[in-house]
Amino acid sequence: MVKALMECNFEAVFECMPAPFLVMDRDFTIIAVNQAFLDSTMRARDVLMGVNVFVAFPAPEESRKLLQASLERARDKGIADVLPAVSHAVTINGRYEERLWNCTHIPVRDASGNVAYIIKSAQDISDLHPRGLAEIPSLGIEPRDSTAPLPGSVQVLNQSLLATVHHLRRLVMQAPSFMCVLRGPDLVFELVNIAFSMLAGGRDLIGKTLHEGLPETEGQDYPGILKGIFETGEVHVGRKMRILLQDAPDCEIEEHYIDFVAQPILGVNGEVTGIFIEGNDVTDHVKTEQRQSLLIRELHHRVRNTLATVQGVMNTTAKSSANIEDFQEAFSGRISSLAKTHAVMTEQLHQSVSFQQLLTQELGPYSDDHGLRIRLSGPAVDLPSQIAVPLGMAVHELTTNAVRHGALSREEGRIEVGWGLAEKDGERSLLCEWSEFGGPTVAPPSRDGFGSMLLKRVLSQQIRAEVKVDFAPEGFRLRMAVPLHIER
Repeated sequence: MVKALMECNFEAVFECMPAPFLVMDRDFTIIAVNQAFLDSTMRARDVLMGVNVFVAFPAPEESRKLLQASLERARDKGIADVLPAVSHAVTINGRYEERLWNCTHIPVRDASGNVAYIIKSAQDISDLHPRGLAEIPSLGIEPRDSTAPLPGSVQVLNQSLLATVHHLRRLVMQAPSFMCVLRGPDLVFELVNIAFSMLAGGRDLIGKTLHEGLPETEGQDYPGILKGIFETGEVHVGRKMRILLQDAPDCEIEEHYIDFVAQPILGVNGEVTGIFIEGNDVTDHVKTEQRQSLLIRELHHRVRNTLATVQGVMNTTAKSSANIEDFQEAFSGRISSLAKTHAVMTEQLHQSVSFQQLLTQELGPYSDDHGLRIRLSGPAVDLPSQIAVPLGMAVHELTTNAVRHGALSREEGRIEVGWGLAEKDGERSLLCEWSEFGGPTVAPPSRDGFGSMLLKRVLSQQIRAEVKVDFAPEGFRLRMAVPLHIER
């Protein structure tokens, strides 16, 4: 049989083949054509031999670009290239006429393995297209009308398949959900859409293993989950799963939560060859739920504390009041102060209030136009609700006492409040000093009322504050140290 092949006249075989063929060198110069090609193009052999293919067969600009790109791919990459439908002119009855061709360009290698020639197979398919040349787009890839091809119209079927592939790829790449394809047991990224790339900080992942592309996932749950899918072939569904990723090359690792489905890609024999992952970044949703849960717990805690505070205020005010009118006035003022503190905190996103705001809402009404009667000085200090509520009531009691018995009971009286921050016993603390001047001579109270109880007991028990009071004859003094960290 080998001998028979050696004796075979391949030139004669080439010449008598029913399909049209043309052979070019690397410069696209025609060096051979068979009779079927001459018949289909209505050209003479001596007119074509030694002529560049684009000179021999002039084509519209877009068609020429397609043909040249296809020939260059076959020559430079050494692969067969197919053009499903491209416009090309032939001479019919002495005039040029545009016809539609299905072209295949096949590289032929020499003994060294380099591409030396290109074989062109060209089929005239003009009569197979349902609407003729006028309906073929210039690029010859995507038809304007997606009407189904005629039975047996292979080139239009190829055209439709290419259009479908391109369309599906665009859908995957632009999908709002993140998607990727991992291949092989080493989990190599084969496809990554835009959403997945953004989740991964815009890194170049194609061709890299999961460990190479996303090294920060090492030690987390996901590599084990994906390897388990590859080994078992079972689908995995994850809900609100925590993952740590680097959002950008120079950024720190950030916490994300994702919903995802990872399913195996099966080969022809049912073996797992890869994994397809699709999902959504639900970090914002999860963190919103966490904040809502925290706020609900905070609300329950504050309601319980507030009810206990109201009950304590009522009982103590009743004990220290001479009659129902005194009780009503004192209780109303204390509840009003408590309500104002809560109102201020409700307006703040982080459920806190500044210390200066607590002072201003109580002492502000007694200030003069020159700012001499009430002087407040200190840095900005935000107080969490657990500290702000008892401190707000303490400021209210100090102000009420000053109005009734202290500096604010006289026109020339004044109050100075200064505060700062310091480390006390390893904790960050608020240090505050309340000083009264120009009031009546001060004498220690004969009995402890609500204010004394609040300062001595409530502040020390609820917020671990250290309070020292001085009933100096020239004016009341109070010093207070309040730890800013509260343990629940």
